[in-house]
Amino acid sequence: MENTLLKKSFRVKDLRTITFNSLWGYKGIFTTIRLIGNKPNLILVEEHLKKLNKDIRYFGINFKISKQFLIKFIKNNSKIKSYDHLLRVAITKKILSLSLRKRIKEDKFFTAQIYRYQRVLPAFKNLQYKKIISLQKSINLKKEEIIFYKRNRILEGSTTNIICIRNNKLFIPKNSYYFGVTISYLLKKLPYKIQKTDIIISNLSKFDEILLVGSGKGVVSISSIKKLNWYRSSMKIYNYLSRKYSKLLIK
Repeated sequence: MENTLLKKSFRVKDLRTITFNSLWGYKGIFTTIRLIGNKPNLILVEEHLKKLNKDIRYFGINFKISKQFLIKFIKNNSKIKSYDHLLRVAITKKILSLSLRKRIKEDKFFTAQIYRYQRVLPAFKNLQYKKIISLQKSINLKKEEIIFYKRNRILEGSTTNIICIRNNKLFIPKNSYYFGVTISYLLKKLPYKIQKTDIIISNLSKFDEILLVGSGKGVVSISSIKKLNWYRSSMKIYNYLSRKYSKLLIK
């Protein structure tokens, strides 16, 4: 799934380096932060860490991650001159793991397929991801996303949040998914009406656009969901949100 360029694990109690552990399947949480530029710029890092540290406390983990800690880690371990990468921070009560990988640039004609599944503890970006990783191995992540649903209601993508658009009105799922940092930032920038509702699979044909939003993908417009015979008929909101997101990348 990942072409990891850098990976390290530490004991939480004393930050002593140990054998790397991805922590997938463990009881804990993670976040993924995009890095870009020469310094590099950590996109929405304050928002990521605020949410991550809040969840760290909820999981009973005695640790707090700072921006300075992440920057020091990158400076001390990475020789990359120009970044467009993803930093994954994963933590349990005993282990902290950080890994860096090159960001995948999405194909212009990005598609999606649907799959009946709901993540464990969906309100948290927790490490119970083995099922998702297994599913992702069957697709080309550059060209396709897996969209999860339960009881015929759309929830989220395997790495993204979902925004559906009809007549300049934006609809997002009501609950049972992780409300990510990127979508939270972008929705605050919108002059359009946003409604939380149950998005029924059979009603997807009514939407002009379906967008994917996340730290890794930024903003992506789905061109088609062939199994549902859905094809986009507009890119208006995508173009608007894409411009808003792009401003984050030039600071």
